[in-house]
Formats: sequence, C-alpha cells, structure tokens
Amino acid sequence: MNSTEPRSTRVLLSTVYSIYFFCGMALCFEGAFNPEFKDYFQLSYQQQQYTTFAKNIPFALAVVIGLLIPRLGYKNCLSMAMGLFAAGTLLLVPGLQSGSYGLVLAAFFVIGMGFNFELVAGNPLLSGLGPAAGGSSRLNLGNALGAIAQIIAPLTLTLIIPATALTVTDKIPYMKGLFGVIGAVLIGLMALTILARNVDISASLQSAAAGPGSAGSRTSLWGQPKILLGFLTIFLVLGAEAGVFSFFRNFVEDPSVAKVSSRNSQRLFTVFFAVFALGRLAGSWIQRRVKPASNLAFNAVAALVLAGLVLVAKGPVAVVAVILLGFFVSIFFPTLYSLAIQGLGEQTAKASGLLTMGFLGCALLPVVQGKLADSIGLQRSFWVLALPYLFALFYALKGHRLAK
Repeated sequence: MNSTEPRSTRVLLSTVYSIYFFCGMALCFEGAFNPEFKDYFQLSYQQQQYTTFAKNIPFALAVVIGLLIPRLGYKNCLSMAMGLFAAGTLLLVPGLQSGSYGLVLAAFFVIGMGFNFELVAGNPLLSGLGPAAGGSSRLNLGNALGAIAQIIAPLTLTLIIPATALTVTDKIPYMKGLFGVIGAVLIGLMALTILARNVDISASLQSAAAGPGSAGSRTSLWGQPKILLGFLTIFLVLGAEAGVFSFFRNFVEDPSVAKVSSRNSQRLFTVFFAVFALGRLAGSWIQRRVKPASNLAFNAVAALVLAGLVLVAKGPVAVVAVILLGFFVSIFFPTLYSLAIQGLGEQTAKASGLLTMGFLGCALLPVVQGKLADSIGLQRSFWVLALPYLFALFYALKGHRLAK
C-alpha cells in the first residue's frame, strides 16, 4: 500500500482487505465440514453439494447488483454484504440444532447473497483504490488474504475440536460455537464499513480506460468478446475450483485413493489452503514483473498436468497432486477478472456484475461432479476439471486480446 495515498484511501483499502480475510474464513467452513454434513444429514455426494449450490445460486443476481452499485455506492454494498454474511452464518446454528438440512441450505443462500455483494463491490474497489497498473496485484493480494484465512479455519478446527470427538454428533456443539463467533466478527466488520469514509474511485477506474484497447463506454458489454469469454471462463474455473474445495476431504479419505483419517484430512485441508494462499501471494508478486496473461497460461498448463495425476494416482502421490493443484489454480479468478475489466472505465461496475455472475459455476459444476461421483466414483469424477483449465489456457493465450 502506497504511503503517499490519502489516508481515507488507505483506511478503506485496509477495510476491504480485512473483509476478504474474514469472509474467506467464514466461507471455508462449508468445505471443511462437508464430510460431517454428509454423515449428519445422511446425504449422497450430489446432495452434499447442495450447500455449494445454495451458496452460489444468488450470483444469478450479480448483474442486477452491478447495475445498482452506481446508486448504492461501493462502500454501502460492502456494508450490506457483511450484514447478510453475518445473518447467514448465525442461521447455521439453529439449522444444526434442529437437524434441518433445509434451514442449513437457507443459511448458505443468505451467505451467498452476502458473498455476491462483497465481490461485485469489493473487486472494483481493489482495482480502483490505487494506481491502475497495480490493480491485478491488489486483486490477487485481496484474494490471497481470503485464502490465508482458509488456512486458519481448518487449523482452528484441529485445535478446538478434541481428538476424542470422533462422531459428528460430538462435533456439533463445537461447530455451532464457531459459527456464532464468526457471525459476531462479521457484525463488527459491518460496523467498520459503515464508519469508514467513502472514497470516489470513478476517476481511478476511468484512468484505467484511457490506455490502448480501451472500450470505455462506447461499446455495449454484450458486444465485447473479451467480457463474454471472460464470463464463461470464470464460470468454468470457479466451478472446478469449488468442486476441488468441496471434495478435498472426501477425496483424501476415500479408501480407494489415500484412506486418510478424518482428523488428518482436516490437517491436510489446512496444508491445501496454505499452498492455495501461497499461489495467490506468488501471483501477486509475479504479476508485478510478468504479464498476468503469461502467468495465467503457465499455471493453466501446470493445472492440466496435475488434474491428470489426480485422476489416476493413489496414496501419497494423489494427495500431493491435489494439494499442488491448489497452488496453480489459485490465481485463475483474480487474474481472469483483472484481464476482463481492464480498460472499461465507467462500465467497470456493470462488467463486475456480469463477471461475478460467473460464480454460478460454483453452484452448478460441483452438483454435476457429485452426480458423476455417485455413478462412476469420486476419483473419476475429477474429469470435469479438464474443460475449465483448457478454457483458462485459451483465454490467457488469445481470448483477452479479442477486444484490442
């Protein structure tokens, strides 16, 4: 963060970074507790993924939120995001208490609404609160903070849930307490966003539109191939990412893959997110020196190789492959987003809504993978990763240049 920037800019940017950190922690518990949800509610793999569906289906409204941002303001949308996040997280407590999977799904839907507002408003703020040349780096750093929080979340579980709590029923009281604490923290973040001074980022976003290839406001978003292809690629890579997150513990615990114990799988989930966060931090550093598209292309090739290993490997090799996969896919969303909105100026809010709607992939692809896992086996269901990573490679090599 540049010390010469106005104090109000630094404070608001720090607030956005804090939001990404704590919301990343809140979101992690969905994947961290997926095996427990599956056992507690007696679900199939496909039904297990309904939590992911419920959390991400609100992104169908992302375009609407993008249209409302000029009237509501970026900062006000972040306040709304934190209120929704807190309400949904706290709603998980009575859902678990009553044993109602429907109420748990409703809680994830409300969390998804908050996540929706956070990204549609937060990503342009990360792009606009500073020099245009550093937009991609700030996006990777903000998302890396969310990934760091996702390291802490599963690690916290191994610390607060005793080794003697072997059954899901034994773990429920600890899960409810954790959700209550996270909900209180999110309420505190809502208060911070309300108190933070607003910063007008329109000039910063407009300056980013002044360079070569800028579309500005002259062309409809629907007429810009890089936006539409960016949306499709984000839809696919986020859906693949959600599947890896959601099935990670199931995958390493599977007797036919690695046969890891439940407690050790939580530790490995911490390692996975540590590697994921390292990938985003590395991306933030690399993209100050290397073109983001080149970094994206390299990582897409590496992800394709590792996805092939995940499909066929057993034991420690399978575990290492799926963990390393997290490193290379970590930069996909922030880098694709940054490439797609580059040079849009006053159309950034609308484009952010359209691109953020790509999180619908997180609602749909994991359910498809869950159906495949029920029919052909969990390991072979990871075939769904191939198409998204090929799209990411195509966009890195050619797609983002279509508007130039």
